[in-house]
Amino acid sequence: MSPSVLRSLLAFGLVWIFAAQSASVLAQENFYKGKTIRLIVGLAPGGGFDTYSRVIARHMGKHIPGNPTTVVDNMPGAASLLAANYVYKAAKPDGLTIGNFVGGLSFQQMLGLPGVEFDARKFEFLGVPAQDNFMIGVAKSTGITSVEQWKASCWCKGILNRIPRCPMFPGQSIWRKARRLRN
Repeated sequence: MSPSVLRSLLAFGLVWIFAAQSASVLAQENFYKGKTIRLIVGLAPGGGFDTYSRVIARHMGKHIPGNPTTVVDNMPGAASLLAANYVYKAAKPDGLTIGNFVGGLSFQQMLGLPGVEFDARKFEFLGVPAQDNFMIGVAKSTGITSVEQWKASCWCKGILNRIPRCPMFPGQSIWRKARRLRN
């Protein structure tokens, strides 16, 4: 192919790409224009989750075509489990509701703990302003080498039955007190 034909094809391709992108942006702008995005925060006002959610809400609309308004709605309870359940079960899946809750809730689902009424695999992940890392530490002397063994152990079942919270449960301060008493 001659260089002039290649340039023509390249120019046509670029024009087509930009036209397709602008049509997409226009569709988004029409959707979000005049609407309000609700950012549901699973913890109480004044804490870290609330603070960075409000910072995000203040600036988010500027970066979405149509410049929607963003409001923060705190829904505290069970260390954000109530908010996660609400977003999954009751919020309309219309692109106008965003949940901001503790990432370890998916771990609670994996362990089959009570109160989880959502399927974490069905949430769409947008991003995270702060990274959390969760872990369980088990001494080698226990012989427990898997999550299944840990869940089936008498020790874990005893904790789950006597104390309404476990390391993955909301309210970890109760867990710490129980651990101190046991040690």
